[in-house]
Amino acid sequence: MKNNSILSFHPLYYLFLLVLTSSIYSIINQSSGHAVDVTTIIDREIPFIKEFVVPYLLWYPYIYGLMIYYCFVDRKHYFVAIGSLVSGKLLCFLVYCLWQTTVPRPDVVGNDIFAHLMRFVYSHDQPVNCLPSIHVLTTFILMIVAHKRKEQHKWEYASVTTFGTLIILSTLFTKQHAVLDVLAGILLACGVFASIQYMFQALSAYQANHYPARQIKK
Repeated sequence: MKNNSILSFHPLYYLFLLVLTSSIYSIINQSSGHAVDVTTIIDREIPFIKEFVVPYLLWYPYIYGLMIYYCFVDRKHYFVAIGSLVSGKLLCFLVYCLWQTTVPRPDVVGNDIFAHLMRFVYSHDQPVNCLPSIHVLTTFILMIVAHKRKEQHKWEYASVTTFGTLIILSTLFTKQHAVLDVLAGILLACGVFASIQYMFQALSAYQANHYPARQIKK
């Protein structure tokens, strides 16, 4: 990077917006008593595999690790991703408040590490507010970013996509989400990313036309 001063690190502060929105979720993560079961016959054919709790929990370092990485290597996509993640999560919260859904959970048997981790997840996350899936929404947004960069970064695209797919599958195999939750999360991710990207492009074009001297150097 041309500018190695501490000021060049300031975009990382926007990650606190993700932390803030997560705290909002902890407030609304309560059952209203009228949650709708959105499982289908397809979900009943999907087995419960407790080992998938590992990629499910690795969602946290996946999201924050990639965002830190993109902050330094691709500032443009970093800001689009931040806008997409925050706006997408807020739209999910709106849906949760207006229409609460649920996914029935199985009994977790055994005393192995995977069973303990699965009980930990279940004890800290109520079986409501499932559609759209925030796990899927946020994961797929970063998969879109990797896809946008794949021509010059094929290994990055392959690794981000592969692990992201495991995280999305984990939401089904841990019975945290249903198929409809996953599909809604993917559709919402595509919609918010396209909208935020368009907004940034329009803003950049406006600045180029009206304030050419203030353009940020790439």
